[in-house]
Amino acid sequence: MQLHLSDAYEIPYTRTRANFYGVTGVPTTWFDGVLVYVGGPTNVYDYYLQRFQTRSQVPTDVWIELSGTEVAEQTYEITVTVGIDPGGEAKSLKVHPIQVLDYYPASTDDRYRNCVRKAATRPTIDLLPGESATFTAEWGDPGDPHYPYLYLDGDDWLYKENVKIICFAREPGSPGPKEIYNCAELAWPLAGVPGDVDGDGDVDLSDLAALLASYNKCEGDPDYNPAADFNGDGCVDLTDLATLLGNYPYP
Repeated sequence: MQLHLSDAYEIPYTRTRANFYGVTGVPTTWFDGVLVYVGGPTNVYDYYLQRFQTRSQVPTDVWIELSGTEVAEQTYEITVTVGIDPGGEAKSLKVHPIQVLDYYPASTDDRYRNCVRKAATRPTIDLLPGESATFTAEWGDPGDPHYPYLYLDGDDWLYKENVKIICFAREPGSPGPKEIYNCAELAWPLAGVPGDVDGDGDVDLSDLAALLASYNKCEGDPDYNPAADFNGDGCVDLTDLATLLGNYPYP
């Protein structure tokens, strides 16, 4: 996800993160709160990819699932479930649900990805191995008319097909850096049936065909379909196929 600092797209959460990580220059890039680079190297793509791949090979015992329900027009309840694998270690998790808008602000080369637009409250959850906890993300303040739900307006509603929910769980405490254990992504439509690849409200053969056309493809591959990547891990794999088959057929 991308946080804008000292420009028109900065939000209070951005400043909080900048202070947390002691940002001294822009761009500053953190990978799982462990690897950092300040500045923009000439071969920025290869440099960042190397660090991403380094962190992606580190195993985790933390998992996250996201779901959404439409409660009113442009208004969504976002549910977060976090857990620790049975063979994992007990942990305290600081959980961050974030609403982002992809390809925003607009640019000729699509350099802006997953721009952070809103941040929900961030609970700390203590879990033992094999345990999980579910909560409803609370957006805004108790006095807001849509609280605790996520309300999409302005550019977020205008470009809603690019709206995503990103949620990460990190080691608690301050100041940073603190390790991020795992993350999950819920792509548009936020409210839908798990397994509904084409977004028509059911799970049928057309959804299965769409997933199989993208099977074993990952983000960046020509045939990768993010709508079939139900857990938002960047690849369409056996986990996503199991999600679809678990809801097939629907209704």
